[in-house]
Amino acid sequence: MILPPVAGTHTLPITNPPTQPCPQLPVQVLGDILISLDTAARQAEERRHALEQELRVLLVHGLLHLLGHDHEEGPVEAAAMADLERQVLAALGWRGPGLIGLAEADRPAGGAQEPSPGALGAGRLSPSLAAPSPRATATPGPRDIRLIALDMDGTLLDGTSSVLSSSADAIRAALARGVHVVLATGKARPAAQAALRATGIAELASAATPGIFLQGLLVYGQGGLLLASAALDPAVVQAAFEYSDAHGGSLCAFLGDECLTTRLTPELMELHTRYHEPLPFLVPTAAAAAGQQGVRKLLFMADPERVDTQLKPHWEAALAGTGAETMQALPNMLEIVPRGWNKWASLQHLLADLKLDARHLMAVGDGGNDLAMIRGAGLGVAMGNAVPEVLQAADLVVPGHDDHGVAHAIRAALGEP
Repeated sequence: MILPPVAGTHTLPITNPPTQPCPQLPVQVLGDILISLDTAARQAEERRHALEQELRVLLVHGLLHLLGHDHEEGPVEAAAMADLERQVLAALGWRGPGLIGLAEADRPAGGAQEPSPGALGAGRLSPSLAAPSPRATATPGPRDIRLIALDMDGTLLDGTSSVLSSSADAIRAALARGVHVVLATGKARPAAQAALRATGIAELASAATPGIFLQGLLVYGQGGLLLASAALDPAVVQAAFEYSDAHGGSLCAFLGDECLTTRLTPELMELHTRYHEPLPFLVPTAAAAAGQQGVRKLLFMADPERVDTQLKPHWEAALAGTGAETMQALPNMLEIVPRGWNKWASLQHLLADLKLDARHLMAVGDGGNDLAMIRGAGLGVAMGNAVPEVLQAADLVVPGHDDHGVAHAIRAALGEP
């Protein structure tokens, strides 16, 4: 398989080829994947994400075709192939939906089925799809946006969990115009404070400002006043830690500004060092974890395949009738939260506190945990790296979190080009 070099990279000729013959490995040739760089570049521009991301999407899509998957065989196969695209991309550390998910986002609401992405039976991938719909790419008309709610991971934070300077500049411009800007995040407030400390917009996570934390389980209004909160049943907490102790894996309980666990694993250390969450303190048993007052949510960390095939099916069944439900923000995480609580439910408390209507709200996000607020907001914005459901629900799709998408969204809210 030979791909043209991506812009910004270089290729070097092999001047001294190896003199020893290659070993006779048990290789099975699946076929070829040919990608038109010109077409890929045009599609990347239309979808407002980087050329590298478009090439990754096309490569994974073509590989799945070579392995025998075909989304043209019907909706069931299309859904299965779309799910496999997301799994392969996530396993390779590449965020965002696959080609089928992007095509669904490009399709106008109520439109016809997308055409085939190319003649793949001969082992060739033609990356031509219908042009993105105006809904997904055009800036909407003027809106009276007075409140901007920003998700953090995958939205305000880029792939290195940092804030782009363009995002910080746009937020300051909105604040200067008198627009409220708040965080609507699954993070604990100390994690948000740590992530924003060196950005010049640290006031967004201040204890004296409005904000929505822990997936909406803590809602703060004007002056930092607590407007609403929720906690899990201790029986759910104990059952989760007993499951984790029996089956292995990483589990953390969030109490608000603190976290706890029964075992400090490398994944939970990553939760602290990469995602800025508080370092969990240790308790000896599942019963001790359940005895802590005010456990707001639980978070499992595992590889995406285990999350999808083991953790999610188990807990969706086990939580029936408990007053709790699962929620997912990132492929390698699964959360358990009180049923009915999400960012949109909490934003309604904040809108009431600020005496604003939903039409005054712009909500920006990328994950399944952002879906409700993007549907409910007067202007729902999906990042280019969002999951397919969010891309489909949004009024506007902007570039991804690594490509200045937040700045694009805020300019749209302010009526700027």
